[in-house]
Amino acid sequence: MKYSYLVKKHMEKLYDGVCSIVEYEKQQGVINNTTENMKAENVLCRLSYESEKPAEQTEKTAIIQQQIKLFLPPDIAIKEGCKVIVTQEGETNAFICASKPLCYGSHKEVMLTIEKRYA
Repeated sequence: MKYSYLVKKHMEKLYDGVCSIVEYEKQQGVINNTTENMKAENVLCRLSYESEKPAEQTEKTAIIQQQIKLFLPPDIAIKEGCKVIVTQEGETNAFICASKPLCYGSHKEVMLTIEKRYA
């Protein structure tokens, strides 16, 4: 039995969320020339949050630097710039894939940023 297979089985036990992956594809005749296409749904995953330093207060707002990492099975295709909707522990958030996935035999790691929403 391969070592990566054993690690993959243990990684799968840690997945406590599900995600959907949406890619933006070019299409003629549409506003902004892009459409959203669902590439994967109900993919088991895990989010990991890491703060390098505490929030820094400025005159107007607090600046928070946080790294968000998504762990996925190795067979899931995900591209840089696509939208990822994650539900973990009863909370759903939308993110943008901010990096090229790091691929390992047991899993993939992707850095995410929170999707900006404007009022």
